[in-house]
Amino acid sequence: MRLLPRILPAEDEEDRRLDEAEEPAVGELEPRVAPLHWVWTLALAAAAAVPRLLYIFVFTDPENPGLGAYNDVWHHWQIAYLTKEIGLGAPGGPRLWDLKGLDYFWGILHPLLMVAVFDLTGSIDIVLNRLVSTVFGVAVVVLLFHVCRRHWGTQPAVGAALVATLLPTSVMNDASGMIEPLGVALVLVGVWAWPRRGGFWAGLAFGLATMARAEAWIFSLGMVVAAFLRRQGWQHRLPLLVGFGGVVLVYMKVLLDQTGNPIYPLWWNFLANAAGHWEATAIDPGQASVRPVLGVLLAVSLLGLAWSLWKRPQSYMLLTFGFGYWVFVTGMLGFTSYLASWVWWMPITRVFAFPYVFAGALGAVALLWWAPRRYGRRALPAGWAALALALLVAQLIWVPIAQVFGPTEANWRATRAAGIQLGGWYNQAPYMGHAMAVPPDRPDMTYALARYGGVEGKYLVSEMYDPFHYLPAGYAYADHSPVVNTLVECWLDKTDTRMLAVPATDANYALMRQLNPGWFVQLGSLDETHWLVFGVSAPPVAEAACEEASRAASR
Repeated sequence: MRLLPRILPAEDEEDRRLDEAEEPAVGELEPRVAPLHWVWTLALAAAAAVPRLLYIFVFTDPENPGLGAYNDVWHHWQIAYLTKEIGLGAPGGPRLWDLKGLDYFWGILHPLLMVAVFDLTGSIDIVLNRLVSTVFGVAVVVLLFHVCRRHWGTQPAVGAALVATLLPTSVMNDASGMIEPLGVALVLVGVWAWPRRGGFWAGLAFGLATMARAEAWIFSLGMVVAAFLRRQGWQHRLPLLVGFGGVVLVYMKVLLDQTGNPIYPLWWNFLANAAGHWEATAIDPGQASVRPVLGVLLAVSLLGLAWSLWKRPQSYMLLTFGFGYWVFVTGMLGFTSYLASWVWWMPITRVFAFPYVFAGALGAVALLWWAPRRYGRRALPAGWAALALALLVAQLIWVPIAQVFGPTEANWRATRAAGIQLGGWYNQAPYMGHAMAVPPDRPDMTYALARYGGVEGKYLVSEMYDPFHYLPAGYAYADHSPVVNTLVECWLDKTDTRMLAVPATDANYALMRQLNPGWFVQLGSLDETHWLVFGVSAPPVAEAACEEASRAASR
């Protein structure tokens, strides 16, 4: 931290340096750098894309981002796919759709983007998710290069871009299909645009970022506040607020209409989930042992953030985002209920991907910008050698990545086989063309059914919304079997369910089959999912009987 004031001049120092230099153009806040031909940007993007595409198509199965390790990729795919199949034509108007009720949990931008990609390509392959995240991961590399070049020159920018291009954690996470690259890229667009492209475009980018990731609410709001701390550029502040506020207000209205909570992703991801309101899992001693390390990183990050906002060098918007990201990750993981999710390989996951890139970029600036100014140009070859050595050593990170993601291929093959088997049962009379009720927690099975089992998403019904889900607390099925049986019968009839896949250990469904043996015929079981599969032929029921059972259950 003591090195930062030497590497990064304060706002007053930078202003004096600019005053001594050639007078800038009206409204220009930063020193000019010679423009690069667009071919160089294209070449940088191509270079950044190569290791990511190799990881997808050569070193991993394109359809397996890591089943058992990165299950959220399938969940992101499922929300987009079911939105396309069901949500856009929902009776109450277009909306996102999910089997587990997490349709708006992460944000609306990625599902809508993927719906467009599905439509444009005519494919629903999950490799499209991985390619989309790769595109935005490449965008992060390019944007970081241009922002660093603006502040420190070409060689430090090339060094920072090499770090972002070659760090194994960045390659793997960018190519995973996760949605972090989308949120990070949009925030960096705002950093790049402010204030040179005008405040409106920066505000628009920060606003769109809130739609991409829940934590981007915090990052984007922080960046807007940080922009107001700069003494110069006051004329861009109102357009910044208009761009940011316009997008966020529209987004909050959508969330209010669809979920009843205008800050739904922010609330459930952090304000509620971080406090353990969603899942209250105990923190074990092994997880608690990493808290001191995270605490040290948090303290260092807070110092860097405070210094950046206090001194405000020309690069302070990038520094605020980078140090702020470190504060967020170390604070949330170390000192909230999220620590209960810590596993030994957490440091290689998506949450640390950009913080490592930012730290590497600062290292490149120290080696290729500060050191030559401190020790002369003779330090430049040594700086490049040190950076190359660091990147070479960093390649050892591929070892734990392989340990975590290598075994997931067997998981994916088993899931694909289960989807083919379940689809085979479904695509027979009298089940084909009717609804299949499935557990809500296996989006990978949704993919296997759609991609290999021949079961379109519009025929899937989530058991999360079965009648048992809506029974009052303490209203046991066994004690009120006539009423609950009627509710189940009404649900099966209303949803046109002709096939049921249920967990083998579910007590309510076991009792349902015991009380109504004539409704069900077992078709088989799936070892991979531990599901029992039944054909359903429940008799139709009158609407009046359904209404009476509903009233009886709510008394």
